[in-house]
Amino acid sequence: MIWLNPAAWLALAAVAAPLLIHILVQRRAERVPFPTLRFLRPTRLTAIRRHVLDDPLLLVVRSAIVVAAVAAVAGPLLVTAARRDAWSRRIVRATVVSADTPLAANGPPPFLAREVRGPSLADGVRRAIDWLDHVPPARRELLIVAPLTIGSLSAADLAAVPPDVGIAFERAGTLPPARTVPYGTVQSAAGTVVREATLTGARTSVRDVSTTARAGAEALPIDVIASPAARPFADAAIAAVLSQRVWTPPPDRRARLIIAEVGTQRTSNREPGTPNREPRTENREPSVTVAPWMADAIAQLTRDADLQRAAALATGALPDARFSALPWRTIAMSADGRPLIVAGAQEGRLTIVSGAPASDLVTPLVVRALVNAMAVTPDLTPLEIVGFPGDRLQTWSRPAAAPASPRIDSVDGDDRRWLWLAALGLLALETWLRRSRRDRATAATEERVRVA
Repeated sequence: MIWLNPAAWLALAAVAAPLLIHILVQRRAERVPFPTLRFLRPTRLTAIRRHVLDDPLLLVVRSAIVVAAVAAVAGPLLVTAARRDAWSRRIVRATVVSADTPLAANGPPPFLAREVRGPSLADGVRRAIDWLDHVPPARRELLIVAPLTIGSLSAADLAAVPPDVGIAFERAGTLPPARTVPYGTVQSAAGTVVREATLTGARTSVRDVSTTARAGAEALPIDVIASPAARPFADAAIAAVLSQRVWTPPPDRRARLIIAEVGTQRTSNREPGTPNREPRTENREPSVTVAPWMADAIAQLTRDADLQRAAALATGALPDARFSALPWRTIAMSADGRPLIVAGAQEGRLTIVSGAPASDLVTPLVVRALVNAMAVTPDLTPLEIVGFPGDRLQTWSRPAAAPASPRIDSVDGDDRRWLWLAALGLLALETWLRRSRRDRATAATEERVRVA
């Protein structure tokens, strides 16, 4: 037996109420008619408090009413073999369908069913699991109906499915033998390159469609601020990055890279009257709140393995201690454990401050990582035309297991009605006992009056 609301047993303390009523109730003195008082000697009146239970049976019945009501509120569920067989005979099915796949009804309808469509099969599986966790006890099944192309689902997505939930697959839709789709734009030394990808069976090829010439520094949506001495190294870093190609960020995303290596602000040998073109950081602190794309870019910069390895070997440092505190976010640490690269948001731009020497390998790596982090990388997974092999789907498939002990929040029936009936029966018995006691007391009083 399980209890659907076990916290209700705390109300069992109310069983003390009938006992207190029987003990503490104040009863009026009974008047007894007597023919004469002249032969009785006068005495002083003394108050007497009674602490003796004069009707134990009525007390027991009243206490049993409270216990039955509390047990009914606690929600008992007797898990019998017959009830388990009934649960095992019914099927609850969640069907995950890809966005553009029609769903045809096959076989007898299950006890409960739900169709889940989403932007991806992984998202649909998560929503289906959440629904299956709250259904009544039954054999639970997860059916995935889709073209089932490679990359649309992974073993990690199915690992979250509870072990007693069955998993089945059904291929739906037709896949073309080949497909050619746009594959974004990249920035190169020659300019902006538009590309397209061709999927032919298991082979994927990418080719350049057109190229728009642009100047090297203008091709990147990054304003690089550096001292005159560091500027040639910054330009060389940009040229190196463009030679290897980087993704093109959306036009509404811009960034600022400040190369603030220690010593560039104070070691300038400019002649008097020459304007100061050395890099300086903004006096205003960056905003605490950053745009979602900025937060994603900062996280991607932190995960860039090449940038982290190069920063760990660098010996530079940021020129100001305020970069070590919020709202600046540390991207990479130097060899001596101090912040080397930090990020923040200023005037709608993602601002990166680097304390590494401009000639260090960190400079081109941070430029490349920053541009790629700002871009939206095209995803060919939804356009794949090769399906999972049958043996892979067979490995992931499994039958639904018999339901175990049901969860408290998913049971669709219980046995509390029998306790409520018992409570009503005891209440009727209590009423009968109370009235019968009162009738007998009244009859005895009338008899004494008549005799007197």
